[in-house]
Amino acid sequence: MINKGDKAVCVLCSGTVVCGTYIYISSVKWHFETNHKSFCEKSEPEQKELIASAIKDSNKQSTSMFKYVSKNCLTSAASYSAENVIARHGKPFQEGEFLKEAWLAYDFDNKDKIIQRIKYVPLSRNTMKDRILKLAENVTDQQKNDINSAPFTSLCFDESIDITKSARLAVFARYYVGNIIKDELIAITSLLTTTKDTDICTAVRNSLAAKQIDLKKVVSVTTDGAPNMVGKKNGFISLFKTDVGHSILECHCIIHQQALYAKSGLTSLDNVITLVTKIVNLISSQALNKLKFDALLDEVNSVYTGLIKYNNVRWLSRGNVLQRFFDCLEEIRLFLQNESKIEQYPQFMDIMWLLKFMFFTDICQHFNELNIKLHGPNKTVIVMMDGFRF
Repeated sequence: MINKGDKAVCVLCSGTVVCGTYIYISSVKWHFETNHKSFCEKSEPEQKELIASAIKDSNKQSTSMFKYVSKNCLTSAASYSAENVIARHGKPFQEGEFLKEAWLAYDFDNKDKIIQRIKYVPLSRNTMKDRILKLAENVTDQQKNDINSAPFTSLCFDESIDITKSARLAVFARYYVGNIIKDELIAITSLLTTTKDTDICTAVRNSLAAKQIDLKKVVSVTTDGAPNMVGKKNGFISLFKTDVGHSILECHCIIHQQALYAKSGLTSLDNVITLVTKIVNLISSQALNKLKFDALLDEVNSVYTGLIKYNNVRWLSRGNVLQRFFDCLEEIRLFLQNESKIEQYPQFMDIMWLLKFMFFTDICQHFNELNIKLHGPNKTVIVMMDGFRF
């Protein structure tokens, strides 16, 4: 018999006997006389040999079970790691089987030993879906616990239109856990009908309730400065203050301010970008002209393969458009001369226009670099203000 807690386990049949009582010895004797009569009839040396063999087999079984459980734990951990990577990169769920196939196709040292482990890793589409949902649920639970344990919380809201032309509201929270300050997205909600202040306030209220965030802990709110957000009487901020029940610090998105100034503060140079856009479209939008210009770039061993088109929606990209135009300026002049169209653009010979063009290129590139500096995680107001210093 082997003691395991409050029971004794027989090494011959794995039967159990309650131990720790005054009838323990008689119970063991009764067990052997009833279930192992042949064992009791053997001599003492034979009994010892059978017991030693049974204990050895029991240890082997325990070791085998431990290895099996350990192997399953390792394959599950590998599966969760792969699913986490696939989810973070937004890949389809069927990529799991493709990933396993890629592992198995590669010939490496000790492949025979490792290949079985790879085959056992569960990466089917349904498994991926179920485990990614579990990962998402776990992350949500951790986020709830962290936010609720923080004494104060700052919120940030950004309302925008996605590629399907649907209004979305992103809710971010800044809080600290221990000595770590976290900036995390806590919700993305749809604004189904209108984007009025009341609609936004209702969406925010529901999102915070889902995360079980105590409104009394909210100390500041950052918005994009749109009228439906910061209206003095009926804006979202005014409505949200009523829900919170105490004064909060109102902030305006510093990146949004910078972007608006960059777009509206250089209207005197609109004629520059207008001409550049016209020439770029002339060259890039017509197939024959594009082929000729690409061949010209290849002939002069240019490092570029073409021009960049300007998109008025993503207007901060104009710095890259102007810089590429400037780098290919001589090739553009040569192309227009070959096409007998250089006379239509006298600005290429106008020193003042060229100076404005170069200045506009430099200042737009600076705004591009500044915009990049202002984005990213863990950016405080102090860090952002450093980006404005030359």
